[in-house]
Amino acid sequence: MKVALHTVGLVTVLIGATAGGCTPSGPVSGTSGCKPYVRKEWRRLKPPQRWAYLDAVKCLQNSPSLAPVAAAESRYDDFIATHQAQTEFVHFVGIFYPYHRLLLSEYEKALWACGWDRKLGQPYWDWTLDTGSEEEFLSSPVFHKKHGFGGNGAYIPGNLTHPQLPGFIGGPPFDIPDRSGGGCLTTGPFAGLTTKLGPQNISTGTTSRCVRRDFSYASLRDFSGTAQVQQAMALPDFGSFEFVTDTTTFHPGGHWAVGGLYGTMSDTYVSPADPLFYLHHSNMDRAWWSWQTLNLAVREKEIAGPLVFFDYANQLGGNATLTTPVWVGLTNRVEYPAGKLLHIRKGPFCYTYDEVYDYED
Repeated sequence: MKVALHTVGLVTVLIGATAGGCTPSGPVSGTSGCKPYVRKEWRRLKPPQRWAYLDAVKCLQNSPSLAPVAAAESRYDDFIATHQAQTEFVHFVGIFYPYHRLLLSEYEKALWACGWDRKLGQPYWDWTLDTGSEEEFLSSPVFHKKHGFGGNGAYIPGNLTHPQLPGFIGGPPFDIPDRSGGGCLTTGPFAGLTTKLGPQNISTGTTSRCVRRDFSYASLRDFSGTAQVQQAMALPDFGSFEFVTDTTTFHPGGHWAVGGLYGTMSDTYVSPADPLFYLHHSNMDRAWWSWQTLNLAVREKEIAGPLVFFDYANQLGGNATLTTPVWVGLTNRVEYPAGKLLHIRKGPFCYTYDEVYDYED
């Protein structure tokens, strides 16, 4: 078995189920007349494009909040706040993937309003490109100090049982043996970034907390590498795909690789406070889309998984269906039935990826 990258031609319709011959000259919602914008891997953006994206994120961070949340101070915070408020309803459940697909789409719109190129969508971080060695991981372009998101935090000792970070709560449910940081983000364009949201579900904070990084190469290698992508592409149905990738492989792997024990990315509630959240979840969406395209006629209509947090045995409730509501936003709620969020060029979406994971048995 192997997983390869399959380049999506600008005129080629990869999966045969969208408007024929569409080109990414500009985003148009819906299937009819869809002209998809393109989400690209971070290192495939030219340096001026990377700077433009980073500037758009900083624009969000300097724009006033619209959310009725005490600790939210910026438009960037609004996206943290909606994720925080919904965490227990959109993780380890059947709508995990549709929810984050919708969240990314709304985040893209906010970036466009801040000057990001409308022909380009939210970039992604292909973790498999950085799992070859720890040196390769640490030198990844996504961590570049000038045209990336900055690097690790200073090392803070401790472990899950005996943390040495004052006020620490949360983090992964086990120790991260090779964690190497834990301190505040001090390099790159987001050096000194803070938030009043969190930790976890606290949304009334009045004291700013720094965004922290606590790198773990082993988490990326062992949970988000090519072998895990191979495993995911081979899964036979959406229920299996959601369970395996959300709970045991590349979803937690990407978070823990950046967040380790103390890092913001390991706080399930407020992980969007780290701008790398969006690159990680864009690749999560790309992996789901890659899996969908292997049998799109079936998989664009397929959803499964529990309605209740981690209730995979259905002891507390039923399963998600095509009519299960999915929404984001605390002021102007954007809501769709899950069945409208299963195709990236139908319903509210009109985008594509420059490459998808291609699976061969």
